[in-house]
Amino acid sequence: MPLPRFALIIAVIFTCVPLVQSQDNAKPKGSIAGHVTAAGKGIAGVTVTVTWNTEALRGGGLTVKTTTDAEGQFSVTNLRAGTYYVWPFIPAFVIAEAGGSFPQGKTVVVEDGETADGIDFTLSRGAVITGRVSDSAGRAIVDERIRVNPVDQNLERLVSSIYPNINDLRTDDRGIYRIFGLPAGKYKVSIGDEFAAFTSTRGRRFFPRTFHPDVTDEAKATVVELKEGDEAANVDITVARSMNGFSASGRFIDGESGQPVPNINFGLTIIVGGSPAGFMSGNGTSTSDGGFRIDNLPPGRYAVSILPGSDSTYYGASQPFDISDNDVSDLETKIHRGATISGNVVIEGTPDSSAIARLATARLETLIFSDGTNIGTVKYTNLNADGSFQAGPLQAGTATLRLSSAGRNEPMEFTTLSVDVNGADKSTGIKIAAGENISGVRIVVGRGTGTIRGSVRTDGGTISTGTYVSAAFLRPGNSFTIAYTRVDARGRFVFERVPAGNYEILVTAYLDNNKRVAARQPIVASDGTITEVTVTLNLNEASPPKP
Repeated sequence: MPLPRFALIIAVIFTCVPLVQSQDNAKPKGSIAGHVTAAGKGIAGVTVTVTWNTEALRGGGLTVKTTTDAEGQFSVTNLRAGTYYVWPFIPAFVIAEAGGSFPQGKTVVVEDGETADGIDFTLSRGAVITGRVSDSAGRAIVDERIRVNPVDQNLERLVSSIYPNINDLRTDDRGIYRIFGLPAGKYKVSIGDEFAAFTSTRGRRFFPRTFHPDVTDEAKATVVELKEGDEAANVDITVARSMNGFSASGRFIDGESGQPVPNINFGLTIIVGGSPAGFMSGNGTSTSDGGFRIDNLPPGRYAVSILPGSDSTYYGASQPFDISDNDVSDLETKIHRGATISGNVVIEGTPDSSAIARLATARLETLIFSDGTNIGTVKYTNLNADGSFQAGPLQAGTATLRLSSAGRNEPMEFTTLSVDVNGADKSTGIKIAAGENISGVRIVVGRGTGTIRGSVRTDGGTISTGTYVSAAFLRPGNSFTIAYTRVDARGRFVFERVPAGNYEILVTAYLDNNKRVAARQPIVASDGTITEVTVTLNLNEASPPKP
């Protein structure tokens, strides 16, 4: 099954911040070792990269590279204890251990002085699909995105891991495309998609979604079946000529005063299957009378939207509208002033003066999802010296609050334990109405030196390679996730800087066929102590997630 993920573009990418690792350089260093093979033989000269687990795609933090020897063996030494991400870079091959994201690799927990060996990667020659895209007159369609759609959903994990990025494959100057590194399976190939408005409204042409060989109905598309190492040639697509889009126009009106709102930056929301599926900002600025206009929209369902930000205290969206074969006008769009949330961050227990001083260096992370949408926004707010804060402007919706470090590569000193509003627990979210000013928010954080070191076992079978397995810790009887991490390739996980207290460890495995299995284990953490825990997953209890 694919990794759990947001199904669309998020205005600001949100990543739950795991507890960082100890920086005590006096402790013995660890290492990671493994073997890269294909057809049972080691492969020499493969570049293997090791980064901090959260830095694989960011390009920051620790990065170490090595190369496999003549036998396909590799080793990276002098690593302090922590959670790492390891991956071999070898385009055109499928990595059996792929976990559903690029780069294809494994999470590895390294302890003080430990050699984490057996971090092996099994490669197979990827398959290829190649063809030409042209219009009905035979003219090449140049620099257009090609979509590869696995028929079997269980292939999504491997396909989403290939290089180059599966979502950015394009035709060349001859209209020819070549997709390599595909796992064996069945595929449909197409050009054009429901998100074409994100580029067409900025001047790019667009085509109706068309499948190989020349059909717009996906049910009639020809399926391409591949075996390991196959090359399917002449998978051509013939499309109609590029389409002319239509415009949407209207006015922004203050929802309270009824007056037009000028000089507001607006964007576009694409609606798929009745729900918002993507947002793009920067489509323009309203005129002096609040007017707006977006041109070259393909057929589809949309809303003109404003998200609150540093340049505006407003937010809102038009009613959804459909573009079919004509322009849409007179979209009167009522927008609202953003809300605010204010309160204090307090340290649990009796903190010393150094902890209180360090608190002011943290910042508040506010993640908001509007009702009925999976488009989220994140706002960061600095704390005052006394731990007080005011976050805003914020859109209406459900907000979750969490303390984070001021910089991406800085250690996270404080752990968010709970959130309440005037004594009522709101750790899993605070409902915000349009323009509402919510006060009395209290965020309780901890600052600890405990370590939770865990392992995962299974009953009733084994978990297939590449399955996404996560670990989290929570307060007993509470659904609020204090911190989470990914279970590594050896079934291990670690949390450091854990405040002393009673917790539950929750381990969840996301299996194929849209099923998952979870288990909990109570623990007690103490400052300066390593707490060992083993969590057993009963695979016979796997079931689809609750709606």
